[in-house]
Amino acid sequence: MSKKIFNKARELKKELIKIRQNIHQHPELAFQEIRTTTIIKEELKKLGITLIPLKSETGVYGLLKGEKKSSNETVTALRADIDALPIQEQSGVEYQSVNEGIMHACGHDGHIAILLGVAKVLSSMKSDFSGIVKFIFQPAEEVLGGAKMMVEEGVLVNPSVNTIVALHCYPLLEVGKIGIYDGVYMASADKFTIKIVGKGAHGAYPHKSVDPIVTAAQVVIALQEIISREINALDKAVISICGIKGGRAFNIIPEIVTLFGTVRCHNPELRNAIKEKMERIIKGVTSAYKCSYHFDYEFCVSQVINAPEINDLIAKAAKESLGEVKVEILDYPAMGSEDFSVYLEKVPNGTFFRLGITDPGKDPLIPHSSHFNFNDEAIPYGVAVLTQLILDLNI
Repeated sequence: MSKKIFNKARELKKELIKIRQNIHQHPELAFQEIRTTTIIKEELKKLGITLIPLKSETGVYGLLKGEKKSSNETVTALRADIDALPIQEQSGVEYQSVNEGIMHACGHDGHIAILLGVAKVLSSMKSDFSGIVKFIFQPAEEVLGGAKMMVEEGVLVNPSVNTIVALHCYPLLEVGKIGIYDGVYMASADKFTIKIVGKGAHGAYPHKSVDPIVTAAQVVIALQEIISREINALDKAVISICGIKGGRAFNIIPEIVTLFGTVRCHNPELRNAIKEKMERIIKGVTSAYKCSYHFDYEFCVSQVINAPEINDLIAKAAKESLGEVKVEILDYPAMGSEDFSVYLEKVPNGTFFRLGITDPGKDPLIPHSSHFNFNDEAIPYGVAVLTQLILDLNI
């Protein structure tokens, strides 16, 4: 069975590459994935997979029921993200994005192709497995909003999901390798905006102003001391100011400066405390500089916590379907975030694993770069592992 699965995946390689490159050439931003959604639906309809209507125009939810009789029928969900990023592509490939300022710079086009490949293989093997497979093609992962929408649409119920799995391309692993990490793997993600209000004046007479720019500079520096002086160095947390807006003329001190950024954390208790620590410092600094402030803080998504027992099944599926392949235990968790955590909050029996995409001897590809392009050679490996996992879960 094992060689059969990988062989089936490789037989689909050209077809899946064509789909992947088509989607790559026509990328769409979060909650705008109309064309992408249409392509996915058309492919699933060909396979006879039941499509469950969604209220949203974007995103796809499909069901496939195995025909094998078993007393241990499970419901397994597989997720692929489908949105692109607001980046101008400079990869130079012949199927480069035709949509100005938008590109698939994170490999979601590859994830779509892989999950479609799994659907194609499993739909031809319904007599070989029992239970139900849910195919979730999720919009808007990049803005951390799509998973919440799909959960609200009911993708985890009727019937209730027992296990949920997603893969994501990983440039630090070579093609053919799978990476797993037990427990807390990816950080929570929150975002904030700080509006500092002072008093404007001519740049030649700063003493007549209450300068929000100087105040903002002090706030930026002071906030970093939360990480360096108020948090245990063994804890993992980041406060990043990612944008500053203020002023329009070279000789006018503005009235308002706005800072915005993100907080990433691996410790739920610390996550809740950071907001309070930030406001204490913002209040103190702005008061000392005679400014007022407005502080908006939004808790977005929690940590991705991988179930070790499902990672064990992923490792087993990889070894069974790919043969002599190295399943690597990743050396460290990530400070990046994923709204896959929204599903795991409802279905803790799940995992988010990594798929190698870098050719041996080549420099790693850089996601979220204008030169990034998913490595098509990785597609059959992803298809084989996820397919084998379903067969193992539904013997």
